[in-house]
Amino acid sequence: MLAACGGGQEDDDVIITDTELSFRTGEFEVPVGDSFTCFYTDVFSPRELAVYGASGGQGPGGHHIIAYYADEARPVGSHPCTDEEMTNLNQVAGTAGEGDTEGILGLHDDLALKVPAGKQLVLQAHYINVTDAPYMVEDTVSLHLMKPEDVFAYVNYFVTNDDSFEIPPSSNYTHTTYCRVQRDLDVVLTLGHMHEDGRTYTLEVVDDEGTMVQSLRADTWQPSFTSHPPISKYPVAAPLHIAAGTRLRQTCEWDNTTSRTVIFPREMCLSFMYYFPGEGDDIVCDMTAQ
Repeated sequence: MLAACGGGQEDDDVIITDTELSFRTGEFEVPVGDSFTCFYTDVFSPRELAVYGASGGQGPGGHHIIAYYADEARPVGSHPCTDEEMTNLNQVAGTAGEGDTEGILGLHDDLALKVPAGKQLVLQAHYINVTDAPYMVEDTVSLHLMKPEDVFAYVNYFVTNDDSFEIPPSSNYTHTTYCRVQRDLDVVLTLGHMHEDGRTYTLEVVDDEGTMVQSLRADTWQPSFTSHPPISKYPVAAPLHIAAGTRLRQTCEWDNTTSRTVIFPREMCLSFMYYFPGEGDDIVCDMTAQ
């Protein structure tokens, strides 16, 4: 069971200050090889939180820790993460462990991500154990908080998610989809997301004839990008502006070396952005074939 730690006010066993919410996983076993362990904690957000980053610590072989909040609470405990359960989770902040004081998705310029009150916090711990035996570790995570009155603006997600692909067995396969942005967006962070079979990820602004107007992402994929993708950040004073009506084209290429057809969510093809000012709702752009 995870436990909150640190100084501050205690409310229903959650100890929180104005600037930090810290907790630990307790000891758990890291198997040999590459593993993702999900921890459904007994920590629920005691109030609305304004999160701008994270820091933490891991044992040998630790690759990252990601904090989420769950749409629907689940029993407290840990298990190997599944692709399906990730659709129930909302990413809050992440850290690459010791030495990462800002966080993988750290925000600047007094921007913050809002976590609603009463949401179960969930951790994902990624390890790469290159030894020949399992070992025990304990991870720690601290969410960096702002006082609501100090927040310049909240961010929300803008996502272009293609879940309609079917990657044939033993095949190199490319899938392209489009969407039309419905409102003006000022973006401060972009990244693409694929899993281990990914080879290239591109996101482009195109005109109605399909001619590229602007490249937003062009990533030659590596397996490590599954959890540590290339990230572009923009300051509040000069955000990436995407006007309402903009047409986006997203293209993913995979190399399926298995004997089975691979579909979402075993593989993924999406972009993830932070835009401001967030109005309380994440936006998923409706991806189509044309």
